[in-house]
Amino acid sequence: MTYTDPNIPPPERPVERHVEIRERGGVGGWLVAGMIAIVAVIAVGFLMMRPTTNDPTQLQTAQEQGRQAGLVEGAQGAAQNAQMAAENAARETRATADQARADTAEAARSAAQSAQDAADRVASSPNDQAASPDNPPAQPPQ
Repeated sequence: MTYTDPNIPPPERPVERHVEIRERGGVGGWLVAGMIAIVAVIAVGFLMMRPTTNDPTQLQTAQEQGRQAGLVEGAQGAAQNAQMAAENAARETRATADQARADTAEAARSAAQSAQDAADRVASSPNDQAASPDNPPAQPPQ
């Protein structure tokens, strides 16, 4: 036996929905996908069937070319380093020569000033007369 409550309204029947599925006609998408698949299969086949060359003479030639390229790069680097060292040495030599020139000029000025001071002292001293052929220097007593 089933109990039905008279106060509860009976359930509503669900509304039936009708869904229509439309199929699009055309094979364009499948045709493009098939062509892409064929090209991929051909590319894989080409890569798999390509002969590999492990010729020892080619490998040795490539190694020798790499070695020669390394030697050339090393020589270029050494030449650049030598050029920079020569430029630095020339700069230092030029600076040393300039300093020596300035020192020589200062020594010449100092010597000229000393000679001038000595000449002024001799000229201002009445007791000391300069030696000349007419006035030979005095001989110290023996």
